[in-house]
Amino acid sequence: MHKIGDLLQIVYFSGYWNLLVVLNWVLVGLIFFIALRKKWSWKVRGTCLGLIAAYFTFGMFIPVHNVKTEKDERRAYAQEAYDYFHKKCAEDSGRFIYKPVETPQDSVYMMKPRKAATGKELQDQFWMGDPYRAGASNDGDIVGLVGEDLKYEGSFQKFLFIEMPDINDITKLWRYSRKPTGRIIDEEVWGSLGRGSIGRSKTGRKIHETRLERDSIDAVQSRYGFTWNDLSSREDRNYWVAKSRLQIVDLKTNEVVAERIGYVIEEGFGSKANQRGRPWSATGAGGDSWKRNYCPPNKGRSDIVWILSVLHNTPFE
Repeated sequence: MHKIGDLLQIVYFSGYWNLLVVLNWVLVGLIFFIALRKKWSWKVRGTCLGLIAAYFTFGMFIPVHNVKTEKDERRAYAQEAYDYFHKKCAEDSGRFIYKPVETPQDSVYMMKPRKAATGKELQDQFWMGDPYRAGASNDGDIVGLVGEDLKYEGSFQKFLFIEMPDINDITKLWRYSRKPTGRIIDEEVWGSLGRGSIGRSKTGRKIHETRLERDSIDAVQSRYGFTWNDLSSREDRNYWVAKSRLQIVDLKTNEVVAERIGYVIEEGFGSKANQRGRPWSATGAGGDSWKRNYCPPNKGRSDIVWILSVLHNTPFE
């Protein structure tokens, strides 16, 4: 069987196929012209017509049949893959809290910083780098957990700081926090400015400007940390399915207090057509892909919001 990524791209060669059809008809017309205009015997002309019939049989029908067969194989593979994905989702995916965190936490420790995925990795069917969060980054997680430079009000409270080891030297520790700059500014929020446009508008409140900064620390102060693992099996990846686990850990007791087990299916099955240069990151782009191809649904910063809700003991939305 062909690689599914190759099969998926067959349809995108339709332009070349149409050109081939035109050339075939030109060739057929030329043979007809030679067969009918030259003063050949009927035996020779019959031979020409027989060659035309053979050409149609083996030069046209078989390629069309092969393309149809490959398309059928692609559809069957896709159906089998999604059946497998839905079965795995039903078995053990979800967000689970084993021991509620009763006291809201001011900070968290990122136990396992992730290295940015390369373009080659995002094309690799067997890349064990947690495709469930293929678009995530340490910088994005930090901003999601402690906020942007300016402390705008959000739908949920963020941490005062986040701690993590250096991605290249685990003996070094860093703390990220928002620090006041000394400026007091007019608060702005995103909202409608009329006629459907969106922009910032002033609220009339004064807030203290803050800036995200990094400091070196000697020891971790946070009580809880979070870490991740890619748990995909070979069978999972054969269907372009990945299994991921995110755990929240009590650093004092090493007890896992909550975890998210998630699956993602790469809906293009490795196809690079239509500018899908990085399949693992392309699968979550646009439409309702975040719930169609992920379980549990993974919209935007779902994991970040979930970590905040667990450690702040607030409902997860």
